[in-house]
Amino acid sequence: MEDPRAICGPIAHIYRSHLAYMARELKPYGIRSGQFDFLMVLYRRDGISQETLAKKLKVSKATSTRAIMSLEKEGYVYRQVDETDHRAYKVYLTEKGKEMRGVVLEKLLAFVDTLLSDFTPEEKKEFRHLVQKAVKNFCEPGFKPPELAAQET
Repeated sequence: MEDPRAICGPIAHIYRSHLAYMARELKPYGIRSGQFDFLMVLYRRDGISQETLAKKLKVSKATSTRAIMSLEKEGYVYRQVDETDHRAYKVYLTEKGKEMRGVVLEKLLAFVDTLLSDFTPEEKKEFRHLVQKAVKNFCEPGFKPPELAAQET
């Protein structure tokens, strides 16, 4: 059996590097580590419930609430009581939040460009394919991998 650290270690390193990079790049905008993920989900599906956001991002409801409250304080999102379930909130992007889309995507592209900088075009294509294949193994019913969800919009 192959040592699982040979795969899990590099994945964890890339993930931590990604969070650190995005936190550093988005700090001037008042967006802290991990909060950009909430914006990315809302860019694809504005107006979803806090609970759905938490499930999509695989974070606790408490973590989701803190992140949303912080983004709300910075003026990127607002919450509205769900008309069908008055105990729940739906989260929407403000104009400021919508305007940040280009900045967030630019930072993500720069990170990916660095990540894949010494890959050949064929290696990039294969890497994307393998990552998407692997992520499908952890998708909950009804939730699509981020790349597949993005293709639908």
